[in-house]
Amino acid sequence: MGCPELDLDGVLALAEKHQIDCLEIRSLENRIDLPVYLNSLPGGLAGVREKLRTSQRPVQVLGTSFKLVGDTDAGRQGLIDFANLAEEIDTPYLRIFGGGKWGEPLTDDHYREGMAVLDWWHGQRNARGWKVDLLIETHDAFSASPPLVRLFEFLGRPQGVIWDSHHTWKLGGETPLESWRQLGPYVRHVHIKDSVSEPSARHPYTYVLPGSGQMPGLEVIALLQREGFTGAASLEWEKMWHPYLANLDAALSATRSQGWLTG
Repeated sequence: MGCPELDLDGVLALAEKHQIDCLEIRSLENRIDLPVYLNSLPGGLAGVREKLRTSQRPVQVLGTSFKLVGDTDAGRQGLIDFANLAEEIDTPYLRIFGGGKWGEPLTDDHYREGMAVLDWWHGQRNARGWKVDLLIETHDAFSASPPLVRLFEFLGRPQGVIWDSHHTWKLGGETPLESWRQLGPYVRHVHIKDSVSEPSARHPYTYVLPGSGQMPGLEVIALLQREGFTGAASLEWEKMWHPYLANLDAALSATRSQGWLTG
């Protein structure tokens, strides 16, 4: 979503320029129906897999629009399509949302719905022999740590998490350390971004270049290093949804110059 206009070759070239060693993909050429889009390219998914292999920049996460709470049968089929895509290109994780809306408390029925969806997913995963698994992003009604912890209590087991460190800080009111203490064992992937407390078209805050706002990004990076985190940290540059943002090339340059990109 950070460079929605680019095709896969353009994304790989940008990653090479900035020495990014793995990818998280939400959109390509202004499309988010990635299973259909990538399969339609010359060479199909085999060609995509070969490009990724040659570049030595695997896709770590594919971003879906699926929600644990409030999705549909069509949404489940879409998730299956993404899972099949992930298996074809050796992507280990699919991002999903928890669903609901921040500020509207989740009920026990919501948690039971999320539990049922995850049980359905694991049934599909086991039956089909998939390696790919779901990561729930701290997003929507799950933008703070306690709702996820509560979901895992209903489920009787944890599920992998994408820690959107901006959401838990800005919306959830948690310090990075507070979030990590609750979610750290389940975090497989991290989103970082920065903002200032000025309203924008979609939010009561405005995203800015990394290191130029109020987000304690360096604190997040230091915490991940101190804790020996071995997953990826991704600059979630939401230009597809927020056209006012600078281009991703400039954002990645700022990420490195501000010490948020250390690889």
